[in-house]
Amino acid sequence: KTKAQCISDQYANFVVNSEVTGALLGNISGKLSLDESIADNGGLKTSFRAYHEFLKKFPSQYTEEAGDKLFYLSFAQSWCSKDTDARLRQLLSDPHPPRRFRVTGALQNNAEFARAFQCPADSDMNPSEKCLLWE
Repeated sequence: KTKAQCISDQYANFVVNSEVTGALLGNISGKLSLDESIADNGGLKTSFRAYHEFLKKFPSQYTEEAGDKLFYLSFAQSWCSKDTDARLRQLLSDPHPPRRFRVTGALQNNAEFARAFQCPADSDMNPSEKCLLWE
């Protein structure tokens, strides 16, 4: 299985439910959203590395653990919103996955996130098999 296929399969398994009623609306198209999903995963990893490079020149008032947690919380917060059913249905045929899955997918593949939040091995947010495009 290719690295890109891993991401496509991962996102295709995300079930989209109404954020109002909980009703099933469908599944994300892993193929259609592949480019955006790869960009989200790569962007998160790259920005985390850049953050740590920044800290070498400008040390933080926070511990590394607290700073890393704040970094990931800020990433997730930037996507925080509640979508209407109409918007979620539209996103099922759009290259951009719904926001919650842009966060979940990228974080599931991120070992640094799992370390920072001490996610148990093989848990939902720390699966043993991660889709890693770049080491």
